[in-house]
Amino acid sequence: MSATTTSLDCRLMCACGCAYYIQTSDGQYNPPPSNPFTGTVNFSGTPTAIQSQDQLNACLVGQNADGIIVAFRGTLPPDLDDPDSVLDWLQDFFAAPTTGSNVPGKVHSGFYQAVMSILTDVNNAVQTLLTGSETPPPVYVTGHSKGGAMASISAYVLSQSYQVPIQQVVTFASPKPGDGDFQTGYESVIGNQVRYENYGDIVPLLPPSDTFIALMVALLALIPDVGQDLANLFKSAEGWDYQAVGSEEFITENFDVISNESWAAQTLAVFLELGEDLLELNFSSLGDAHSLQCGYGYMSGTCPGVCDTSDDEE
Repeated sequence: MSATTTSLDCRLMCACGCAYYIQTSDGQYNPPPSNPFTGTVNFSGTPTAIQSQDQLNACLVGQNADGIIVAFRGTLPPDLDDPDSVLDWLQDFFAAPTTGSNVPGKVHSGFYQAVMSILTDVNNAVQTLLTGSETPPPVYVTGHSKGGAMASISAYVLSQSYQVPIQQVVTFASPKPGDGDFQTGYESVIGNQVRYENYGDIVPLLPPSDTFIALMVALLALIPDVGQDLANLFKSAEGWDYQAVGSEEFITENFDVISNESWAAQTLAVFLELGEDLLELNFSSLGDAHSLQCGYGYMSGTCPGVCDTSDDEE
């Protein structure tokens, strides 16, 4: 890779990309020789790959010049030409809130169970790196998509139950991890989380607010078959009261990064994109808005110039 100045947030985003190279077949970390992520993160040694027994949940724990990086893998992308595949993928972000003995308020039951399925191994990997250093390095927790919500929940538990010194949490395209009480309790402990959200990406708006549900149900009523299935999915989330955590950095359509884009503007963009996708039964714009790859918002906004100057290929 050519010399390129990158930010910490860029390196953490690339660590999220690396987490997708944990192979579901055997749980091993096996990045391809040409990819846009590994040279930017520049792990010292091979990071530890952790995967749950059901192969659904995974995390990469490694160290670079910044410190220890804990990167949670997101859900694998759907077949964007298959409405049923997209519906199944969206369902991963819908689950009723539940209580947990080690978190405040209520959290997304699916994300919480995903965290707990691998958290002991994640903590063991972090503790090994902490105790193996003469001066304990800072710990950064990150994740993309479902992995972003897992990052927030795990950061709270790691800091409170295992005394891991979390320096910062940075998430990308994260759905909302918990309710208002979780948000309050979490932010009293993890006070410097940053969440990146991209123009047209529906996932940061999930699970949806009641206002967003009403908008989507009205739109979906105009579309037969898959529209009705999606409407039923959205209506199932009424009254859940999920809230985002941390401060928002929003990537615009032109790849500029601004703070705290208005909810109305963000929702309108998603509403229009999803409506067009449903009418054409082509969900490529939904996938593009959520992607970490070169040429799309998260990479272009967070890591400007990296893909242009890299010897790696997408």
